[in-house]
Amino acid sequence: MKFFIICFLSLNFIFYSAFANIIDPCSKEGSLILVDESGKILFQNQADKLIYPASLTKMMTAYLVFEALKNNQIQIDETIEYSARASEISAVNKVNSLFVNEGRKTTIEDALKGLLVRSFNENAVALAEKIADNEWEFVRKMNQKAMVLGLNNTAFRNSSGLHHEGQYSTAKDLAKLAIRLKKDFPQFYHFFGLKEFSIGKRIFKTSNQFLQNYQGSEGLKTGYTSRAGFNLVGVATKNDKRFFSVVTGCKNSKIRDNLTMFLFDLAFN
Repeated sequence: MKFFIICFLSLNFIFYSAFANIIDPCSKEGSLILVDESGKILFQNQADKLIYPASLTKMMTAYLVFEALKNNQIQIDETIEYSARASEISAVNKVNSLFVNEGRKTTIEDALKGLLVRSFNENAVALAEKIADNEWEFVRKMNQKAMVLGLNNTAFRNSSGLHHEGQYSTAKDLAKLAIRLKKDFPQFYHFFGLKEFSIGKRIFKTSNQFLQNYQGSEGLKTGYTSRAGFNLVGVATKNDKRFFSVVTGCKNSKIRDNLTMFLFDLAFN
């Protein structure tokens, strides 16, 4: 009986391991990975391939903001001001933008909500400038933190994720970052699961359909540029199990979201 059980488990492991590497990414430029909370890999394809993270970059921006909040360097209700640089960046992306003018003020809490729910690039700059002397100094901190967290194939060039040839990461590194965001900052992790927020009378809803539609989803972050394709880092929990996924390089958001949900269905079932 013991021999039968060992054979069964061995065959099952071989099948499972083989299956884990045949799930195709969205495109030949893309990649995917799904891990548990310990970082154990369940499924992967091209997970070490260098990709453009797009707005997944904002995960590291958020990490440094959360760290500053945790260390009482800044306060959640503190007021910050949009600089000329933030106003300039605000005009780059006309889809997800507040179109802020220099001198406009907001709170760190609202800036975080805009950063993670609607991916406002100007909020990334404003938060970066609050923590460092300028965005370039903040980027240095981002890269230092990447080294500390073991993101060995990641480099940052800005706080927002706007395209830069020297800004890259991998699905595996982004999964590590997602795990650390949950582990290191449980008190702030809920920001990634917000489906909407308001500024005055204006209500801004998330475009993350995985967060909206998948049962057990805790959200996390979407990203897109024409060079990066459609990216998504997702987290979901069911029956006391939590998994993290990264899907990059998709041709459109529907393919990206469906592939992400497929990965979680496999993991939970």
